[in-house]
Amino acid sequence: MIEPQIHPVFEDLNNTFKSFPNRVALIDKDNTPYTYSAFQLKIAGAYHELTKKGLKKGDKLLIAVPMSVDLYAILEAVFALGATAVFLDPWMKGRKMSSAIRLVKPDLFIVTRKLSRITWLLPATWFLKKWKVDTVPSSNLGYSIAVVKDEDDALITFTSGTSGKPKGANRSFSFLQAQASILKKHLGERAEASVDFTNFPIVGLANFALGNTVVIPRINLMKIHTADELDILDQLTKNKVNRLIVSPALLKKILRKLPKNTSINEVMSGGAPIPMSTIQQAITNFPNIKFEGIYGATEAEPICISGFNEIAAHFDEPLKGVYVGKKIDGIELKIIQHSTEPIDAETFKNSELANGEIGEVVVSGAHVNASYFQNQTAFLQHKIMDDAGKIWHRTGDMGYFDGENLFLVGREHRIMEFEGKKLYPYPIEQFIQRTFELDDVGYLQNSNGKFSFFAYSTNKSDKKAIKKCLRTNGFPIDEVNLWNMPLPRDARHKSKLQIEDIAE
Repeated sequence: MIEPQIHPVFEDLNNTFKSFPNRVALIDKDNTPYTYSAFQLKIAGAYHELTKKGLKKGDKLLIAVPMSVDLYAILEAVFALGATAVFLDPWMKGRKMSSAIRLVKPDLFIVTRKLSRITWLLPATWFLKKWKVDTVPSSNLGYSIAVVKDEDDALITFTSGTSGKPKGANRSFSFLQAQASILKKHLGERAEASVDFTNFPIVGLANFALGNTVVIPRINLMKIHTADELDILDQLTKNKVNRLIVSPALLKKILRKLPKNTSINEVMSGGAPIPMSTIQQAITNFPNIKFEGIYGATEAEPICISGFNEIAAHFDEPLKGVYVGKKIDGIELKIIQHSTEPIDAETFKNSELANGEIGEVVVSGAHVNASYFQNQTAFLQHKIMDDAGKIWHRTGDMGYFDGENLFLVGREHRIMEFEGKKLYPYPIEQFIQRTFELDDVGYLQNSNGKFSFFAYSTNKSDKKAIKKCLRTNGFPIDEVNLWNMPLPRDARHKSKLQIEDIAE
């Protein structure tokens, strides 16, 4: 009788455990190192705690545990069980969170004791079966790995959604495997193990499969702007970190205090647009470090990866838009005619635009998620099924191809209209920001058709000069507003303009 084979997503991690038991897998926030053998014992401990509570293949587990060795042990144990890990965007409002929880009906709520104290604010959690985690115990009992199918859900991440119903992006085991394979090409090219400082849990999972070391940031990831830069530097130095894989907000913090003689020789940043000033500071002050920017979406990460020098080479052409690079191998990328309505297979067949034409960026591939948890409305809004049954994700980004190079010009909800033509914000914002050396800008049109330009700068700025520059270059403008603080951005990424807060 042929034994059923474990899914390929588990193979690389198992090989790491066998090949590098004494190598450090991760260093927790308190600077405690865990070798791969110690990490495996932690996973076994989490696995047996879950089985004691009756958890089995196909069950759904809501997890509220901060990034730590315990979180990673729980995640690996959940996957080994063939169960599904469910996460809620911590920036979701309480009512949305409760709505998502009632939709999922989790079989277990895994929460730290500290966080459990505030769950009384979420009525949907009151009667859930709970595992209140102090620390995940280690176990010598080992554990088995469930046989799962490609299409089985491994992970569901909920965000607020735009339709009123929370949007849960399903990630199957085949999705995780495809994403890990792509990340492997960019994370595993070193002759020796890398020591990576990252605030992206999915990167940590990929690194374990490669036998690298993950250093967990000793900061509140929901309040990166309050993080102590010297404390971050101390963590980087003591642990001899040689690669950063961080959000632009965290990278900006790190670059402020990073010494020229740093042990870091590679940086990857993504999850949000990288400010021009951050890119310029990086390549000017640290010419020996390899910097790369990642473009992607929750449902498809990564889409493009490009070097900071390559990105900066396009700064002198700001009106072309935001350069994000060429598509990575393993995906298909198209620019299609934008529509605010769902797009069916027949419409999609004739929607692709020519090189240079602006439209909506859509992507397809093995690491593009295919569905949303019990949310057909979200599927129709954000997905297209072509006539071959292939799923395409609508990124919501507007852009165009210049040859193989992808440029973005704005989000679809920020498309403006002037004299019967569409107008896009990114090129105009970049042009004015670069011309006047501004720190933060926003070009908006409100519901009454009024055009406003908002700017923040530590340098002295001239409203009249900015308005004149806009008009001289053919851009409509009714008012220019100078701020003495950065413009309001979304809490999660600190990148998307909170339009309702500044455009009345």
